[in-house]
Amino acid sequence: MTIQAIREFMNRHHAAASGLGALGAALDAKASGAPLDAALAARVDELLSALGAGDALKDVSVQEAAPLLAEIRFSLGMVAKLPYAHTRGTSWGFSDPLILQGVGEFSRMHAIALTRGVIPALGIGARVGARGAAFLDIGVGVAGTAIAMAEQWPELRIVGIDVWQPSLALARENVEHAGMRDRIELREQGAENIEDDKAFDLAWLPTPFIPERVIPQALERTLQALRPDGWIVLPCIAGLEAMEPAGAAAWRLRAATWGGPLLPTSQWEKMLVDKGFVDVRTLPSPPGVPVGMVVGRRKSA
Repeated sequence: MTIQAIREFMNRHHAAASGLGALGAALDAKASGAPLDAALAARVDELLSALGAGDALKDVSVQEAAPLLAEIRFSLGMVAKLPYAHTRGTSWGFSDPLILQGVGEFSRMHAIALTRGVIPALGIGARVGARGAAFLDIGVGVAGTAIAMAEQWPELRIVGIDVWQPSLALARENVEHAGMRDRIELREQGAENIEDDKAFDLAWLPTPFIPERVIPQALERTLQALRPDGWIVLPCIAGLEAMEPAGAAAWRLRAATWGGPLLPTSQWEKMLVDKGFVDVRTLPSPPGVPVGMVVGRRKSA
């Protein structure tokens, strides 16, 4: 590829990249209530209109704007690390508080997915809502999912584990700020080192962020940590074959920087069966969302 061809490629895609930033600015103005400077707002509107998104926010509420903004923030933040040798990698190594908090804000959507989709599909709403119920949040990050689950399930006790200290430091601050210190326990611990026995009703193990070498033992330890008839949920990247090539390639690149394996849901299902889980299956995903929810249950006592 010649220098001229490279410049043409850059020019073709510069507007799209800038468009995400412009959309983020507009979302932030809606979510925060802090209006954009008039001159900047005019240019943001101009670019979004040119990209076919001039009225994109017309029907978006303040509550809906926040997770969309968080997704843009952490996506752009991660991509911005790729051009620098000292910040790119093939495992989770992000320490920028803005990126980590952006991921945490977006991860609140995981709690919504669990509450509105997974838990009803498994028929365990009464169990998760009962006094003494417990949730294991593996890869707790900055505690976005944990805090949101605590808000939605008032009786639920939560244990969040992670090995990434920059995330845990922010998680402690976030839990304290949310007033959840008596309900959310945070541990610096890897999933392969879980020692709890029959302690949890539901466990969340986010496969895109767990190194492949760790997963077999993590599944064994999580099975041990579940109470009889407790469930594990494995969110995984799925359905890329149905996406257009550039979009699928972008997701594969994202997965490569997160550090977890990119496997078909059938392989995740086999892993759960091999480790002793029962009722293993993949729950339906919303259209257009490249995420699968593979679930499995610990046998009854």
